[in-house]
Order: sequence, then C-alpha cells, then structure tokens
Amino acid sequence: MRLMMCIINYYLKNRVDKKSCDILTTMKQTLKFCVVLFLAATYSCSQSQNLSETPSDTMSEKSVDTNKTEITEENTTVERKIIKKGEITFETKNSTETRAIITKNISELKGYVSEDNIFDYKDKIQYRITIRVPAGNFELLLDRISQNVAKIDNKNVNTLDVTEEFIDVEARIKTKKEIENRYKELLKQANKVEEILAIEKEIGSLRTEIESVEGRLKYLEDKISYSTLTVVFYEKTSSPFGFNSKMGQALKSGWTNLLWFFVALTNLWPFIIIGLATIFIYKRYKKNKKKNNV
Repeated sequence: MRLMMCIINYYLKNRVDKKSCDILTTMKQTLKFCVVLFLAATYSCSQSQNLSETPSDTMSEKSVDTNKTEITEENTTVERKIIKKGEITFETKNSTETRAIITKNISELKGYVSEDNIFDYKDKIQYRITIRVPAGNFELLLDRISQNVAKIDNKNVNTLDVTEEFIDVEARIKTKKEIENRYKELLKQANKVEEILAIEKEIGSLRTEIESVEGRLKYLEDKISYSTLTVVFYEKTSSPFGFNSKMGQALKSGWTNLLWFFVALTNLWPFIIIGLATIFIYKRYKKNKKKNNV
C-alpha cells in the first residue's frame, strides 16, 4: 500500500502539471477510500467465517469427546460380584455309599466341608453336609450330586449380586488409607506434644475403621470366590408302620414307667409305713378280741 502511494507521489511531482496534480490527488483520495473499504470488507468476511465455523468445530469436538467416552465405557466392563448359595434334599438307599460319592466329588472339585452333622431319628438316619466349593465349580458339583439321586425332595439355588457393595467398600478403604497417609505426614512435621497426641489419636481411629472395612471386604471376597452348597440326604431304617421300633419303644417306655412307679412309692414311704402299721394294729386287735370271746 505504501509502495503504491510513493509511486503516485513521485509521478505527481515529476510528470504532471498543477491541473493534472489536482486530478491525481482526487484519484489518490478515491483510491485510499476504495482500499479502506476493501480491507474492511475482507476483515468482516473473515470474522463471519470464523463465527460460522466455530459452532461446527465445537460440535465436532464434542461429538469426538462423546464418542471417546462411549468407547471407554464400552471397553471398561465391571466384573460382577455374585454370591451363590444352594441346598438339595433327597432320599438314598445307602447313606454310606452316597456320602462316599459326595466326598469324592468335593475332593475332585477342590472344595471342602465346613459343617457335617448326622441325625438319628426313629425311622431314618439323616446327614446334613455344608460344602464350600470354588464358584466356578458350583453348578458342576450340584449336577454331579443330582445325577446319583432317584428322587429329589427339594432343590434351590440363590444368587446375590454384591458388586455395588464391593466397589463401595474398596473405595472406602482407599480413601481412608489416603487420609491416614496425610496424617502420618503431618505427624512427621508436628513439634508440639499436643499436636502429636491429637494426630496419633486420629490415626488410631482411622486404623480401626480401616481394619473393620477390610474385614468386610475379606468376608465378601470369601463368599464370592467360594460358593456354599448344603446337601441333606437320609436313609429310612424301618417299615412305614415301624413294628420293631415301636416294640422296642414300648419295652423301653414300660421299663421307664416301672422305674417311675418305684420312685413314686419311695416318695410315699411315710404313708406306706402308716398304712402297714394301721393294718398290723387292726389285725392284732381283732386277734385279741377273738381270744377274749373264747
């Protein structure tokens, strides 16, 4: 722009007369005005283009961020924390053999017996075994036990989703440990005895809370990793009427009643002595009266 103006000035000074100079001066002013208008128009167009492109660019950036978030959410899958618990009840003809089969399956599937009870009733022997088995082998163990059963009296499986609680407990432990570390840093910088005692008190309280929450986490981990299966099976030991058992029970009850009878007589010994004495005196009196009459 300045170069053009210099050329025009040089031309006006050296090549034209006064009249031509006036004309060129007018042209110079007109040219300046046109150049200013051109620059203003160019600046306004660039501004409008920036304004028109900014929303679209922002929207595109937002869409890219949204897509990234969606991709991250899709790739981040939360592992479900499930607690499984089941129970099966059935009758068997040979309780000893059934128990051996169950024990073998437990050993093969890397489980263990947490509770073992035997109940001897009047007409049957019942076993109740509580088994802890790795969660991945729970259904397999249940299927193996069910295959060797002719008739199942009861079978149920319950599942409990503790994912939310598990994540919450982990987050609480992490937060409390971070606070504990901050207190330990403050303890290093403390100089006064009062400050040291106050910080140690807070650390002790936090440590108690952390141990309590960690205990809950261990409990959940144990229940999640090892499922619980309760197996109840029984073997009938007599006929439906149970003649033998009823006869044995009758003899036992009769003997018990006889013992109770002697116990009752023992309790009544004063009255028995008085009665015997009364009978003896009456007979003696009657005998003496008979002699006097003779």
